[in-house]
Amino acid sequence: MKKLTMARLFAAASMVSLAISGNSASAQTAAPEGEEANGIADIVVTAQKRSESSQTVPASITALDDKALDLRQISSVSDLQGQVPSLVVGELFGTNLITLRGISTGQTSGSEDPSVATHINGAYQPRSRSIDVAMVDLQRVEVLSGPQGTLYGRNATGGAVNYVLRGPSDTFEGELTGRAANYERFGISGSVSGPIGDSVGIRVTGLYDNQAEGFSRVLNANAPKDRLEENRVYGGRVVVEAKPSDRVTITVEGIGLNTKSSTAFFPFGQSIAPAINAAVQPQTYLAHEIYTDENAQLNSQYYQGIATINAELSDNVSIKSISAYQDYHQLMVIDSDGSATSPKLRTATNQVTDSQTFTQEFNVNTKLIDGRLNSIFGFFYFHDDIDLQTDLTTFRSFSAATGSLNPFTSVLSFHTFQKARSYAFFTDHTFSVTDSIRLIAGLRYNHDEKTAQQSFFFNGNPVLAPTTINKIVFESWTPRFGFQVDVAPRVMLYGTYSKGFKSGGFASNVNAVNPFNPEKISGGEIGVKSELADRRIRLNLSGYYYDYSDLQVQNAVLVNGIPSFRVRNAAKSRIYGVEAQLQAMLSDNFKLDIAGMVQSAKYTDFSTCNNTLVVGTCTAAANTTLINLKGNWLNRAPNYTVNVGLEYKTEVGSAGELTLRGESLFSGTVHFDEFASALVTQKAYSLQNFYVSFTPTSDRFTLRAYVKNIGDTDYKTSGFFQTATLQQAGNWGAPRTFGAEATIRF
Repeated sequence: MKKLTMARLFAAASMVSLAISGNSASAQTAAPEGEEANGIADIVVTAQKRSESSQTVPASITALDDKALDLRQISSVSDLQGQVPSLVVGELFGTNLITLRGISTGQTSGSEDPSVATHINGAYQPRSRSIDVAMVDLQRVEVLSGPQGTLYGRNATGGAVNYVLRGPSDTFEGELTGRAANYERFGISGSVSGPIGDSVGIRVTGLYDNQAEGFSRVLNANAPKDRLEENRVYGGRVVVEAKPSDRVTITVEGIGLNTKSSTAFFPFGQSIAPAINAAVQPQTYLAHEIYTDENAQLNSQYYQGIATINAELSDNVSIKSISAYQDYHQLMVIDSDGSATSPKLRTATNQVTDSQTFTQEFNVNTKLIDGRLNSIFGFFYFHDDIDLQTDLTTFRSFSAATGSLNPFTSVLSFHTFQKARSYAFFTDHTFSVTDSIRLIAGLRYNHDEKTAQQSFFFNGNPVLAPTTINKIVFESWTPRFGFQVDVAPRVMLYGTYSKGFKSGGFASNVNAVNPFNPEKISGGEIGVKSELADRRIRLNLSGYYYDYSDLQVQNAVLVNGIPSFRVRNAAKSRIYGVEAQLQAMLSDNFKLDIAGMVQSAKYTDFSTCNNTLVVGTCTAAANTTLINLKGNWLNRAPNYTVNVGLEYKTEVGSAGELTLRGESLFSGTVHFDEFASALVTQKAYSLQNFYVSFTPTSDRFTLRAYVKNIGDTDYKTSGFFQTATLQQAGNWGAPRTFGAEATIRF
C-alpha cells in the first residue's frame, strides 16, 4: 500500500461523492426509526450527545438496533466483531481487549486504561472487564471509530462504544425468554415494564444464563475441573423514570451482575528455557485442550447506579446531568504453566481486583441563530480507586543465570493501590453556513492525575517497600474541526481532524516502580454517506490517517533477576486505511450488508528488546540488545476484515414472518505482539454464522435458532509471552456453538 495523505483521501472521497450524486434519487425525508418505508430503516443515535440520524453524523458509525441484536445473538462485546469495520475483540487475563482501527491497549495487568471508551446509558466504564453487563437489557449499540477526544475525552483514542439500555414503556408489557444451547447451556431472562402513576414508569429485568460445560477439555485425570471456560451469569436491572413536567425527565437505574467462570493460559509452543520445558511436560498446544492442576476461577461481581436528569429550559436550550457510581470485584485463579507436573514445576496466579468509580457529567445543548448553530458545552469529573493484589506462586523457580530450576518455592506478591482523578471542560459546535454546508469546531481540556502505592514481596521479603507513593499529572488539549457538505439529496461529504489522549499511569504487577506517559494520536477522516435508489441502498465510505505516538507497550523483562512485565512508551507509528459499509435491499425479501476495511498500522520508530528469543537478555535497563521494529504491525491490527451478511425475510402464509440470515467474516493476519512472533500470530481466517427467526402474525412470541462458527474453526484471540514459564501463551476463540430460544410477550 502506498502512503496515503489527507489530500489523497479528500480527493478520493470527493470523486466518489460526485459519482454518487450524479445517480442519486430525488430528496425525501428520512424514514422513522425502525421503519423501512421506501427503504432501509433509519436509526437515531446519540453519538454526538444529541439525537440525530446515524446518516447525519460526520464520522464512521455503526448502529445496531434491538431487532438486529436479537437476530444476530449479540450477547457479549466479542459478538460485535464482524459487525463493525476494523473492530477486533480478544480476551486475556479476563480482560476484554477492544481494538478499533488498529488502536488498542497494550496492557493486561488489571489497572490499565482502555483505548476505546465504553459508556452504558452515558456512564463511562473504566474497567474493560466489566462491560458485558450492558447486555442485560440492551436496546441499541453505537460504535464510533477513530479518536473521539473532544466529546468523549481521555481513553477514546481508538473510538467509543455506547450501549443504550431500554427504559420503561408507556403501557404495561412484559416478556420472558428461555434458551438452550450446546455445552450444556441453558438460561432464562425476562422483564416487566409499564407506568405506576401518571408521571412515573418502571422497568424490571432479570437474567440467568448457565453454560455448565466449558469450551476447553482438561486432559489430566484427577484435575479439580474436567472443563475450563464454563460461564454462569445472573443479575438484573431496575430503572425508574419520572416526568414531573413535559420538559423534565429524571431516570434512576441500578444494575447488578454476578459472573462465575474460569480461564487459563493456553500454551502455544515450548518454553525457550530447556530446564522449564522439561519440567512442564506433558503440555498440549492444541486449541481447547489443556493440562492443569489448579482450580481455575474467574469470578466477578458488578454493581452500578446511574441517575440522569434531562431538562428542556426552552425550545433552544436543554441541560443533562449523568451521575454514576460503580463497584467492581473480581477473583482470578489461573494455572500459569498449562501443565499438571507438580512437584517438578507448578505455577499459579491468584489475583483479586476491587475498584470503585464515580463519574459526573453535565451537558448544555443550545440552538442559536435560528437553529443554524448547534452547540454543546460540557463538564466531566472522574474519580476512580482500584486495589489490585496479585500472588504468583512457583514451586521450584527458574534461574536465568544458570538456566536451571532452583529446588525451592518462590512466592511473588504484588500490590497496587491506584487513585485516578480527572476533570475536563469541553465544547463542540456545528454551524450551518448554508442549507447544505456546515462547519464543525470543538475543543476539550483534560486534567488527569494518578497516585499509586505499590509493593512487591519475594518469598515474604520486601523488595519494593509498601510505602512507595508516586503522583503524576497530565494535561491535554484535544481539538476537533471539520466540515459537512450535502453534495446531493441524501449524499453527504464530510471531513474532520481530531486529536486523542490516553492517560498515562503506573504499571501494576511489577517489581519496581514503573510510570509511563500518555498516548497521543492526531489525524483526520474523510468520508461519504449516501442513500440511493429510493433509499434501498446505503453506502458509506471513509478514509483515515493517524500519527500515533508514545504507545503504551507491555514487555517481558528481568528486573532484579526476576521475570516481570514492564510498560514503556513506544516511539511512533502510523495508521491509514479505508472502511466501507453497504446495505442493499436486493428485493422486498433479500437484504445484503457488507462491512469491511483495508488498513496499514505499523511502527515507524520503535527499538526494544525481545525476550521471547533468548533467555535472560532483556533487563529493565537493557540498551545493548535492542532491535528496530520499524515496519512491524501494531498488536491486534489486521490488514483487512470483511463481513458479508445476507438476510431473507418472508411471510409464511398467514402464520407469520420468517427471517433467515447467513454471515461470513474474513480477517487478515493478526499479530498479538510487536515482534510478529509466529506462535502469537493468527493467520488469515474466516468464520461463518447462521440465524433463523420466526414471529407469528399476532407478535405474541418469537422463536430463534443459530449456529456460530459453523466450520468449528480454531483461531487465536490473544497472545503474550508468559514470563513464569518463558513461553508463548494466550487464548482461543469460541468453537462451534448452536442453540435456540423462545420469547413470549404479554
